Amino acid sequence: MEKSKPMDLGLGELLSNTNIVNNNDFRFINRDIGVVISFAQMDSILFRTGQPYRTKESRIIRILRGTAKISINLIEYTVKEQMIIISPSNSLIELLEISQDYDFQIIVPDNNFLPITQGGALTDSYMKHGILLSLTDEEWEQSGAFFSILWDTVHKVPFRREVVQHLIAALLYNIRYIYAKNQESAPLQPSRQEEVFRRFITLVNEHSKRERAISFYANKLCLTPHYLSTVIRQSSGQTVMQWINQAIILEAKVLLKHSDMLVFQISDELGFPNPSFFSKFFKRMTGMTPAEYQKNT
Repeated sequence: MEKSKPMDLGLGELLSNTNIVNNNDFRFINRDIGVVISFAQMDSILFRTGQPYRTKESRIIRILRGTAKISINLIEYTVKEQMIIISPSNSLIELLEISQDYDFQIIVPDNNFLPITQGGALTDSYMKHGILLSLTDEEWEQSGAFFSILWDTVHKVPFRREVVQHLIAALLYNIRYIYAKNQESAPLQPSRQEEVFRRFITLVNEHSKRERAISFYANKLCLTPHYLSTVIRQSSGQTVMQWINQAIILEAKVLLKHSDMLVFQISDELGFPNPSFFSKFFKRMTGMTPAEYQKNT
């Protein structure tokens, strides 16, 4: 039996899934780019708490008001007004908490939309972990101007593809300058432990569906399993296996909520020996069986 794929939050899926938005006046979307000028006014059913999603493309998010707690690739962030977030492509995102007044703007360029020389702003090594920046009043107004001009430009007929490409590239370069300035004002380099932890989380996000052994991640990082275990526990207060199990559960939740795959298919997709083992693991981690999670969330 051919397995269906989970619903990723990609431009293609968002274009074809018209029932997720109640007010299209506040978003623009085509095959190259998606722009939302007000998520709250768009009135979308997306991003409910407790429902993780895979995002195919990178996202540039500008927080307009309110506060939220969000997990991006297993790392939790508290985000609020006057912040810019960039999440890498293929990110696993879960909204943990959100205030009632929360609103944000977002730009989602297709992974192949920006020219390589400019798109590099999205794929620098530090971007693999995402960026979260608090902006000054001047930087905030400037970022708003970029979003406003881009919003006006995407509605021009015919679609001015090259103009949109370069506007996004300019915004990304500006964010890089802000990021670099912040690094200079806080010049402390990540410790060896922090760097190992970040690299480990990136690997877990990429490989946890199939790789559970500590030795696999230790080998990838050129470390001994004992040293990796020690570093991760000291850096995060959690064990290597706790992080791996969290990633597996998030992947399972994405498949359970956003695909028509059956439990035995999901069990196989995630490398479990049988559906019973998967169901017991899921209940131990979440307090619910896979079927209960599908029904109750």
